[in-house]
Amino acid sequence: MAGARFATTRDLIASFPTAAVDVGEEGSDEGALPFVRRCMDEDREDSALSFCAYLLQRREAIWWCHGGLSAVPDLAPLERAHLDLVHAWAVKPEEARRRGCLDKGLESSPKLPTTWLLLAVGWSGGSIAPPQAPPIQASPSQTPQAVRVALLAARSRLAADRRKGIVKSWVGLAVKMVEVGGDFR
Repeated sequence: MAGARFATTRDLIASFPTAAVDVGEEGSDEGALPFVRRCMDEDREDSALSFCAYLLQRREAIWWCHGGLSAVPDLAPLERAHLDLVHAWAVKPEEARRRGCLDKGLESSPKLPTTWLLLAVGWSGGSIAPPQAPPIQASPSQTPQAVRVALLAARSRLAADRRKGIVKSWVGLAVKMVEVGGDFR
């Protein structure tokens, strides 16, 4: 994707009005990446994570979140299985895989960060209605919101003395993805 898809914070907020609440900003002419860096300098990790979830394209945001969650220590076997499903979809984003992630996410505990990542995949495109029902599309903000919840939930599980450094690495990866693109492997 090489380059931010939104030049300013105002552009992003205009495209995703829910981001104003999630990020805690109304938007301005400040550049997208300078805003992310400023949030980190001001110890506003929640705002930086939230903004990055909206800044990246859906598939890239999911891949970014997958990388973050993969690094969380002590994930349960079920959470590792969730990550495997997301990985398979990210590498080859087929409709059956997206639907499988949605179905697994809907039946999994909302307390697990990986559940929210599954839902992010499920809401990334295609119908979210049951297969026999008329198609219903997810709101464009549902994927970034689910990515945001997944990362914030995962962050809460990190040891306090390591939390800031890990979140900084997550945000750094998102910035790198904006600057040079993502590699889905």
